[in-house]
Amino acid sequence: MIGRVIKGIGGFYFVHDGHDTVMGKARGNLKRNKDLIYVGDIVDFDIDDNDGDNECVINKVVERKNFLTRPPVSNLDMLVVVFSIIEPAVNYPVIDKLLAGCERIGIRPVVCISKKDLVSEDELKSVMDIYSGLYPVVSVNGNTGEGMHELMDIIRGHSAALAGPSGVGKSTITNHLAHEGEENVQTGSISEKTGRGRHTTRHVEIFALPDSTYLYDTPGFTSLDMPEMDLAEVRTLFPEFRALAGECRYNNCAHINEPDCAVKDAVREGSIGKTRYGSYLMMMEEVKKWLK
Repeated sequence: MIGRVIKGIGGFYFVHDGHDTVMGKARGNLKRNKDLIYVGDIVDFDIDDNDGDNECVINKVVERKNFLTRPPVSNLDMLVVVFSIIEPAVNYPVIDKLLAGCERIGIRPVVCISKKDLVSEDELKSVMDIYSGLYPVVSVNGNTGEGMHELMDIIRGHSAALAGPSGVGKSTITNHLAHEGEENVQTGSISEKTGRGRHTTRHVEIFALPDSTYLYDTPGFTSLDMPEMDLAEVRTLFPEFRALAGECRYNNCAHINEPDCAVKDAVREGSIGKTRYGSYLMMMEEVKKWLK
């Protein structure tokens, strides 16, 4: 049988086969390496009718589509990048680096703006316009649930995780998506001193939802590991830059100091957000430091 590992605790793994969840342990060589099985892994398993302590035995791990080290999860289709405009204020370089990380790993990004009730419609629209046309964009209100159905429709049928700065309401959104009352993920209020949320969730777990939807609950997921890359690769991580490929005077244009640069023209004209371009420049500087 084939299923997905949705939780692992003390050497026991909970496997969801699309309908039911069974608990079990790894067989033989898998059992000897406790780091070999991760939440999100697709596994081949057998129901163990002879062992009263376990319901299944995991035989092997199917080749992973992708793998993240922090948090240690595998086989993600989508990453919902959550941020608020205020409380806490949006940090565009952090958000854009998450989006760029998705581009590099091959995970589809989704932009989710939380706490929409705290800003005006014009403020909300101005931020949504930065990412509209690049990625699916949704705004939500954790207090009323507004926008949650739209977000659920986006992730339906996929394996998805939420990531973003602390204090933006990821656990509240998880509660709504997992159907409130079925899974009660405790949330902490925003600390007045730090402006950061107090996380009370302590382990990685997947909620198996209807329509083959898997929602990864990943506490403290605020960034993606970005391995070293060259400067040319950074340009490919911004889809609005890729759309202008071939329109600059120079084929290897870095979009910084070169004349007749289509990207810089688009920034001046407003078709590329100034914050996105600012994030790109910061990433380029970081890569330059890595290469030294």
